[in-house]
Amino acid sequence: MAINYKVLGQVVPSAVNTYTQIYAVPSGKQAICSSLTVANLSTDDILYRVRVRVAGAAANDKQILVYDTASAAAVSQALQLSMTLSAGDIVEIYGAATTIAFNLFGSEVDA
Repeated sequence: MAINYKVLGQVVPSAVNTYTQIYAVPSGKQAICSSLTVANLSTDDILYRVRVRVAGAAANDKQILVYDTASAAAVSQALQLSMTLSAGDIVEIYGAATTIAFNLFGSEVDA
């Protein structure tokens, strides 16, 4: 079983207050998401959200992991996720501004 440790996704949302995909588990893979960093690139506090759509399901409130959490101005924070995903699962982020960067780290495993 091959395990590939990697950056699973990096994104700065191009749209405000809209969910943006940061990572989708490829077919034939499983993933372990270890951490997500959130870097506020502005001088204002920014609210953000994180959700997981299992098997690409339609949006639903039960998918939300982080909701309207404030990222302080010019501060980075790391979230320890310890999250396991299957093929087709989608991780999405949401920022109340386009000056917030997200980096998702983990590993992919052959299913």
